[in-house]
Amino acid sequence: MAEVFGRLAAGARHLGGALLDLVYPQDCIGCGAGLVVSDGSCLCDACRAALPRIGRWQCPHCGDELGPYAGGEGACRSCARHKGLYFRGAAAVCRYEDVARQMVWKLKYRGDIRAAPWMGRELCGKLVEKDWFPQVEALVPVPLHWRRRVQRRFNQSELLARAISRLSGKEVLPRALQRTKHTTPQVALDRTRRAENVEGAFRLRRPKRVKGRVVLLVDDVMTTGATVEACSLALLDGGAKTVYVAVYAR
Repeated sequence: MAEVFGRLAAGARHLGGALLDLVYPQDCIGCGAGLVVSDGSCLCDACRAALPRIGRWQCPHCGDELGPYAGGEGACRSCARHKGLYFRGAAAVCRYEDVARQMVWKLKYRGDIRAAPWMGRELCGKLVEKDWFPQVEALVPVPLHWRRRVQRRFNQSELLARAISRLSGKEVLPRALQRTKHTTPQVALDRTRRAENVEGAFRLRRPKRVKGRVVLLVDDVMTTGATVEACSLALLDGGAKTVYVAVYAR
C-alpha cells in the first residue's frame, strides 16, 4: 500500500511540474535566458553568480549588511535609526537590489512561484548559520489582508515559511497572525508613513499556539522594518517568548 501511495505522489509531482512548465516558461527569472528544466533552478548561472548576497558581515540584530571593519554599538546604521527593535535577531540572504529585487517582484506581482522554493532553500541555508535558529519552535509568515490574498491567490511569505519548514522540520503557523487593515503597499510610502501605515494592522488570532514559544517571523523583504516590527509586537503582546525574523532580501 505504501508503494502505491508513493507512486501516486510521484505521479502528482510529475503532473504538477508539467503544468507549472506550461504556465511558466522555463527561462531565467533574472534575465530571461533559457534554463535546463531538469536542474530545478529559476536562475541561470550568470544571474545566480550576480545575486547581491549579504556575506558574513551582517548585523546580528536587524540582518542588514555591515562593512568588514564595522564595530561598536553604532556600527549598524539601520539599528541606529530605531529606538529599539521588538525582535531579537534577523537573517537575510541578499540586498534588495538587482537580481534579488527582480526575483521578489516576479514572485509577488507576476505570480511566478518558481522563485519561492529557491528563496526558501537559500534562506534556510542562512538560518542554519545562526546560533539562535535551533531554539525556534514555530514559523509564522507575515499575513496578507484577505483582499490582497484573493487578488494574488497566495501569500509569498507563507510559501517561504513552508519551504523552510520542509527543510528544517519546524512547524508553520500560517494563521497565527491576521492583517486587520487593508493597507497601502509599503513600497509606495516613505519611512515615516510606512510605520504609520502598519500601526495596529496586525492581531494575534491564536495566542495559545505562540504563548511561551520562540517564534520565527518570515517575510520576503525587509526595508525599514516597519512591517516585521508591527508583527513582532503583536506576537510578543500575545505571549510569544521571543521573536526572530527571516527575510530573503534586506
